[in-house]
Amino acid sequence: SVNHTHTTGLQRRISTGPITLPTNTAQYNHTVTSGVKKIELLLNNVSSSSNTNTQVRLGDAGNAMHTGGYQYASGFHRTGTSSREATVTNFTDGFKSYGLDAASYNLFGNYKLWNPGGNVWLAEHIIWGDDASNHTFYGNGYQITDSALTTLIFRVIGGNFDEGSITIIETLGDD
Repeated sequence: SVNHTHTTGLQRRISTGPITLPTNTAQYNHTVTSGVKKIELLLNNVSSSSNTNTQVRLGDAGNAMHTGGYQYASGFHRTGTSSREATVTNFTDGFKSYGLDAASYNLFGNYKLWNPGGNVWLAEHIIWGDDASNHTFYGNGYQITDSALTTLIFRVIGGNFDEGSITIIETLGDD
């Protein structure tokens, strides 16, 4: 992977990637830079070996991975006349996206996280799946960690990654 650092005024950006996702495993762990205020995950051709969803989870300085307490609404829009034109589900176990409804799907899009202050993390995602050309997958919400953020996990809920990469961009300081 390639790391780039850019500093202007009171902010510093660190770009890591593209990072090839590890095949035959269900998650990628990222160590978060101390003082980060914004994190972007850019998904490129991400695929799983099964019908699954993607998810971001947060870990804090106490080495606790938060598996609950998220307030996140995730859904999708698609054309057609079915009851699934605008489906939304609340998730409490992570920042979860619809999108990998079959092993043949590949995802392109992003997750964005912001720290407005304290241990509050706001999140949103927008993703397009290449095997669902009339779908838009989206979500937003928040999580409050117990202490400073130290770890971010990008994972698939079922199956394993079978291809794709992510680029992670961290912004520190005022943005």
